[in-house]
Amino acid sequence: MPRPPAKAQAITNALAARIIEGELEPGAWLPSERELAERFTADRSTVRRAVRLLAEQGLVVVRAGIGTQVRAPGPVRRSAADITRQVGRWRGFHVSAREGGREPFTRTTVDEVAVDAQPARWLGVPVGTTALRRARVQGVTGGPPVQTATTWVIMDVVEQIPILRQVDTGPGGIYSRLEELGLRILFEECVTCRPPLPDERETLEINADQPVLTLWRRAYDDNDRIVEVTHRVVVGDRHELIYRYGSGA
Repeated sequence: MPRPPAKAQAITNALAARIIEGELEPGAWLPSERELAERFTADRSTVRRAVRLLAEQGLVVVRAGIGTQVRAPGPVRRSAADITRQVGRWRGFHVSAREGGREPFTRTTVDEVAVDAQPARWLGVPVGTTALRRARVQGVTGGPPVQTATTWVIMDVVEQIPILRQVDTGPGGIYSRLEELGLRILFEECVTCRPPLPDERETLEINADQPVLTLWRRAYDDNDRIVEVTHRVVVGDRHELIYRYGSGA
């Protein structure tokens, strides 16, 4: 592999040192290409090469048409078991983020909808059936969103647990409320990978060439009835999924 021009490498090293030493914090934007060219007395093609080298090192993310942003440190490590484990008020994403020393955030909207084809198939109901939809955008403070998570709950369950209509569903969230009804929940999850859709690129602040994981999870009750379905869209390089198996699984 050819060595980069000495000037580009020098600019890369200088900017990398500022990032590593914390002068440029996660989420901060680098100066514009023009400003960097003036600061380092270099032409813009050299600056562009230096920024590409920073991106290859995983220190920055180049956002087309917007600028270059310092990457947040490391992905959130998420264990599949976190969905069944309550720590304090939280399960799932909040547990994983906090155990990794990060401060999570969630933006939630709640409404009733007539489900379209995809969630209807996963819920096992006819298209147009009314369900409660809980849509979340989740991430860690100081960084862009990590994932979206949309849950559809059948109305029979909502009528028994009216707090599900609220943004705050109480300690442990929906799965703790289901357990309080005496239900034993079994989960089934399907994971695929694809390019992001236009609305996902906007919400998650990613480029078209950044792949996303898509996860569909069903929750079954003791009678093998599907009580809710969750669809997560996860930025591939911001989230690390961990699955643990045993011979008795």
